[in-house]
Amino acid sequence: MSKVSRNIFTLIGSRVLAAILVFIGYASLFRYLGTYISGQHQFVLSFVMLFSVVVDFGIQQLVIKKVSEDNSLAKKYLGNFFAVEFVLALMLWAIMIAIAFSVGYEPGVRNAIILAGFGMFLNAITIPHTSILSAHQDMEVIAGVNFLDSAVNVGVMFAAILTHHYVVFLVLVQVFNGLIHILIYNRLIKKYVPKPELLSHLRNLDLDLVKKMFVAALPFGALVGFSIIYNKIDIIIIREMRGYAETGLYAAAYKFVDFLAFLPAVVSSALYPYYSSEIKAGNLEAVKNSLQNYTRLMLAVAVPISVGGFILAKKLIVVVGGVQFVNGYVALQILVFASGILFTYAAVNSLMVNQLTRLAVKITFVNIFINIIGNLIFVPIFGFKAAAAMTVVSELTQASFYFYFVQTRITKFNIFRYMLQPLVAAAIMSAVLWPLKERNLFMTLPLGIITYAVAILAVGFFKKSDLLAIKRLARRTV
Repeated sequence: MSKVSRNIFTLIGSRVLAAILVFIGYASLFRYLGTYISGQHQFVLSFVMLFSVVVDFGIQQLVIKKVSEDNSLAKKYLGNFFAVEFVLALMLWAIMIAIAFSVGYEPGVRNAIILAGFGMFLNAITIPHTSILSAHQDMEVIAGVNFLDSAVNVGVMFAAILTHHYVVFLVLVQVFNGLIHILIYNRLIKKYVPKPELLSHLRNLDLDLVKKMFVAALPFGALVGFSIIYNKIDIIIIREMRGYAETGLYAAAYKFVDFLAFLPAVVSSALYPYYSSEIKAGNLEAVKNSLQNYTRLMLAVAVPISVGGFILAKKLIVVVGGVQFVNGYVALQILVFASGILFTYAAVNSLMVNQLTRLAVKITFVNIFINIIGNLIFVPIFGFKAAAAMTVVSELTQASFYFYFVQTRITKFNIFRYMLQPLVAAAIMSAVLWPLKERNLFMTLPLGIITYAVAILAVGFFKKSDLLAIKRLARRTV
């Protein structure tokens, strides 16, 4: 388990630094673009993201699972996965171009979709490489590339501001990062597959294996696809029903969800290959202990984020976009609770996807139905506030079902007994922050963090073993 913890620690460190860079970049970019053009930019990104739903058809998760169980399969899965990605991503890019012209989007939006689609293609053909690295739990490399992606992203943002360019220029980051991934991953993959011979698989595709991959990956593909749809469809619906300006307000608030999502994503992705290997080895007790420990620790972070974010939402939204985005603070007050829920079921999500994939697909499909219908009914009436509320409903639905089925079908673990102490600490933090919520954020935010930290230590939430584990982990990663 130490390697999993080390992977999580490394990824968290890189993502925190990256999040700080991206936060600074978006804080400047939103001010430069304003609500309307910000809405265009986020619409393009969401549009392209929806197409990425099928770009790997869920094969990535399948490859991670298979190769983590048997490393000798790495070359076979890498080559055939690459060939599939190349063809599939190229087809999707062509479809995106056709839609961009046929629907009649504004020229800037249309051209941005075409360019971002090309970037999607470049990134797609390196997904097989990251799958092999993840299967070998080589997360330090992925962490480094993720950080580089963020640095390039921020560089493009500031270049756009300095040179007075807009949406088309901004999506160049997709192309730049795709080219960087190709250069880096083609070199690094040789550690595990010395002679990848990727292009040869385009000519000599193992059709039987590809067919098996598609059939086996269908639940993973549906799951990933459904998750992206219910996370991004709200941007599309708001744009169609309320326009770009309101889309921009919602996107600025949602950017906090994106910033915060890195931690549950890191925990979930780092635990995935671990759960595959441990369950195959029959070590169910180790799986149970990791579920309980990681969920408990994530809960300690989820509660103050939700409560503190609600209290300080108006100040936080101004930090991101300036006063022109202040009307979006209500969406942020709602969305922080979606982030808190996401934190709480990060470890459970990893195990659910790993072992109960088909059931997870059904649950996520129900979520899409709930989310889209709710948005279509309520967004015309309540605007982006309805979209934010539906995001919370979706996360709560997902978490409730996942906890239930992991408890009843895989392993029972007790987590709710740990909720009281974080809630008490958050209540103390709220009592301090509420009277000061209109004060400068650079005073209230550190004060809230310190208050919560002192309170949760005082109520005895952390065990001695937690502190010792963190110290050992820090020594290993220095």
